[in-house]
Amino acid sequence: MTIVRVKLAKVVDVKGGKRLPSGAAFSTEPTSHPYIRGQDIRGGRIRASEQFYITDDVFEKIRRYTVQVGDVCITIVGNIGDVGITPPELDGANLTENAVKLIPTTLNLDSRFLAYALLSPDAQQQMKLSAAGAAQPKLGIYKVNDIEIPFLQVERQRRIAAILSAYDDLIENNMRRIAILEEMARRIYEEWFVRFRFPGHEQTRMVESEVGPVPEGWRVCRLGDEIELAYGKALKAEDRVEGDIPVYGSSGVVGLHSFSLVDGPGIIVGRKGNVGSVHWCDVPFFPIDTVFYVKSALPLHFVFFNLQQQNFLNNDAAVPGLNRNQAYALPLLVPSPDLLARFANTCASLLGLTRVLSRKNHNLRTTRDLLLPRLISGELDVSDLPEPQAVVA
Repeated sequence: MTIVRVKLAKVVDVKGGKRLPSGAAFSTEPTSHPYIRGQDIRGGRIRASEQFYITDDVFEKIRRYTVQVGDVCITIVGNIGDVGITPPELDGANLTENAVKLIPTTLNLDSRFLAYALLSPDAQQQMKLSAAGAAQPKLGIYKVNDIEIPFLQVERQRRIAAILSAYDDLIENNMRRIAILEEMARRIYEEWFVRFRFPGHEQTRMVESEVGPVPEGWRVCRLGDEIELAYGKALKAEDRVEGDIPVYGSSGVVGLHSFSLVDGPGIIVGRKGNVGSVHWCDVPFFPIDTVFYVKSALPLHFVFFNLQQQNFLNNDAAVPGLNRNQAYALPLLVPSPDLLARFANTCASLLGLTRVLSRKNHNLRTTRDLLLPRLISGELDVSDLPEPQAVVA
């Protein structure tokens, strides 16, 4: 079967976003006008870890630069080529100047298929090559117009989009379940160890300590008495060898390497850059020299949630960073061994399920990523594949 390829200019209108007017600022307080940033556009979806908004008066100045449900957006600066479809909750949102929206000009182009076509290795390579060469890489509108995609019969497009969406929907559902389980563990920590409403608290006497009243049988010590912040090791991007070991910086995973420095599970704490950030890793990992990794005999999940609540930032330092000696001097309230063991068992149950879901998502992404280029190119016959309902069953 011969596959027709077309340039985007033949089948879509490409419209740019708009930066905020001079002097205007974002707000995290909800208004009627959400704003989509480049970092919100990822992997075929548009979602924000922290949604930004603009005020009514700012909106009036840039009201022409909005998106509608189903619009496909592409980042054109920074992490060039990220793709996302506008969801219903962002209908009418303003779009950053670092992205463009694509509006089909023909009924023979399905928006979801368009998004997946742009996520394919072929289209991604076209975008990266088109943006290369400049001091500040940018994918201009005229370059977007020149990108070629396969142009299949619209019913075939919809079938392909439905199959790939089935994988993405299941991945999204698992991510929501993971977030709920993690939040449950965090709330149990706060209930037991911050509010002191742990099992049996009614029969436990409160006693005075240097940090205020604490349950009898708990002890106050220094963080350094129970927790070691060990230094990571320098590993430049060009020195990394291709592998599946996550490399951690202060912002989280910054790459992959062929061997680990620390066995998982483990905790990573930002030392420079994103100071005081706290990350959890279930598998062996390589912490670089901008982070510490944790050594402790205490249950690691207890340590993880405790470190998330610590204030590590040294505001007096000329260069912001986490001073290990100052961190070691912070007070640490250690509960009774029985309660710590009970919390560890509770976390093992809750967060053990998150690991199962994470592995399922890894397998789903792998399968989807193998299918995507073969489906988009027409190499794989969609009639041979199960219905999306069967895929997610």
